[in-house]
Amino acid sequence: MKSIIPILLLLFISKLSSASSDNHTAGARSNAMAKASVASIDIWGNYNNQATLAKLKKIQFGVFYENRFQLEDISTKAIAFYYPTKLGGFNLNYSQFGSDLYKERKIGLGYSKALGEHLWASVQLNQVRVKLNQVYGEQSKYNFEIGLLAEIFSDFYLGFHIFNPSQEKFETMYFDEAIPTIARFGFSWHLSKETILNTEVEKDFDSDIRVKFGIEHQFVENLHIRLGVSNHPNQISFGLGYQYKIVKMNLAYSKHQSLGYTPSFDLNISF
Repeated sequence: MKSIIPILLLLFISKLSSASSDNHTAGARSNAMAKASVASIDIWGNYNNQATLAKLKKIQFGVFYENRFQLEDISTKAIAFYYPTKLGGFNLNYSQFGSDLYKERKIGLGYSKALGEHLWASVQLNQVRVKLNQVYGEQSKYNFEIGLLAEIFSDFYLGFHIFNPSQEKFETMYFDEAIPTIARFGFSWHLSKETILNTEVEKDFDSDIRVKFGIEHQFVENLHIRLGVSNHPNQISFGLGYQYKIVKMNLAYSKHQSLGYTPSFDLNISF
């Protein structure tokens, strides 16, 4: 227990000095593959690349929970919804990170559409709200994110996504901190009906480039096993996914080189 206290203090201090340290993505399938998901096609494109949602043909809804380093005060909760129409697809999402001491909330409303037989694009508008404490108060800012997905050849997809290209920031008399601008580029290669290989590079404009690799394999009917690795920080991840009729369930664990394990779970329903 004593070893946890310094970690909590460091995390809390870093949060006070930085209004928003991350764009909190969601989806246990993504987490199991080291978050190499910019070209993955599922409901959690709500957070990873909204352009991938245009490939979905049914109404979908999902819930997600991540217990970062098994500490409730820095957990993430999220919901996602997608509604396809003849004019394109509409998505809505809400996520919450942190606790009463420090809390981030994001609401997003997006639109995705096919631009051709092998190209899809999206835009999403967000409200990002941060609650610090009684001294620092709360602030809301508005930003956007854009995404692209292209099928280069059969079952090989390239994805690109950028969050907060306008570089919005939080400002008070105590600090002036930008919301991170994050660009992601990668591919998802469906090697066979059972196996998918994902890779991605991510660049936060204020941090080092992250490289991520993930693989998914259908072990038996409706049961998938997933593995992933990434750097900055060095992490390994693994997980399982199971589908029963219209319901999909995913579990993931990732291991940080210093801070330990992060479990996550999502449940998705298609109509």
